[in-house]
Amino acid sequence: MTTDKPFDPLTSFAAIERLVSKIYFRFSHLFLAQPDLRDFWWEMAKEEEQHACILTACRAVIENFAEPTLGPGITPDKAQSLSQHLNSFLAQGTATLSVEDAFRIAVDIESSEIDAIYSKLVHLGGEEIAKTLENVGVPASVQRQKLKAALRRFCISPEVLSAAERL
Repeated sequence: MTTDKPFDPLTSFAAIERLVSKIYFRFSHLFLAQPDLRDFWWEMAKEEEQHACILTACRAVIENFAEPTLGPGITPDKAQSLSQHLNSFLAQGTATLSVEDAFRIAVDIESSEIDAIYSKLVHLGGEEIAKTLENVGVPASVQRQKLKAALRRFCISPEVLSAAERL
């Protein structure tokens, strides 16, 4: 007899943030010969890892939180769907990705609901805890602005540039 563990949104979505980090770390290795791009992706990866650590810290701080109202987008199915989507990028490998391909994937990730879910989860412990934890890492809004700036600098695809403006 197997018993399913109850859904832990903080742990599940910390794992999703780590998947995003892993994708961006791979991009940094893809562009080793281009230091500006390499460093950009390395920073993005570190910031995503920070988001995962913040959710883990939030979990530790509010370990005994009452059943929260998570909203319709924070479900085991959503976590599984996002994980599968991110793993599909990892499965592609990076050897054949162009600069535009990497940015296209990043725009896809950053325009998903991951950041909105992250924000809701950080607020589970209340406003004071959320403010403290949000100040520890780079906010998603700042990260999106950095992505837009890098896109304008390194990407020439009008399609990707246009999609980035909607971030």
